[in-house]
Amino acid sequence: MKNKNKKELFIVEGQSAASTLRQAIGNSDQIIHAIQGKLINVAKATPKKVHENTECQKIFQLLACGKGSDCQPDQLNYSRILILTDPDSDGSHSRALVLTLFDQYLKPLIDSGLVSVIIPPLFRMTWEDSGQENYAWSEQERLQLIQENETVRDFIVTRFKGVAQFSREECVRLLLHPETRKQIDIV
Repeated sequence: MKNKNKKELFIVEGQSAASTLRQAIGNSDQIIHAIQGKLINVAKATPKKVHENTECQKIFQLLACGKGSDCQPDQLNYSRILILTDPDSDGSHSRALVLTLFDQYLKPLIDSGLVSVIIPPLFRMTWEDSGQENYAWSEQERLQLIQENETVRDFIVTRFKGVAQFSREECVRLLLHPETRKQIDIV
């Protein structure tokens, strides 16, 4: 079902995240689509409202595989769909809205294993004595890093609020590269 010759599609929230990621993409295997504003809550909206919603229309057109009972994964324009939102509560809400759209209108894509979520780290820890950087995806991981390096007193903690805060190199390594990004497959 998956076509390795097709591009990965990243669905992100906002132009700033899209712009940052576009600067980091070094090949033609990935493409970025930015959602403008919050996606409609399809769990509460009527099908008519969903089909009239501009952002939903853009996603349906972009995927070009049909929707609802007409959704055909083998017609998908991409090898996989990756949802990447900011590592904050607004990003979690946006991710939930996108996943709900896929669950209710594009379920065959989920059932075929074509939809994943990329989880960006919440924190960057930079140890001043060595310049070493470590990343934490939760407060618990951040505290564990501090405990593991308790002999080092000087470090800088960066709390990421959005994808746009990541450097080009961090985008490549932590968000775009299939072997090093933290990815959850939705099934």
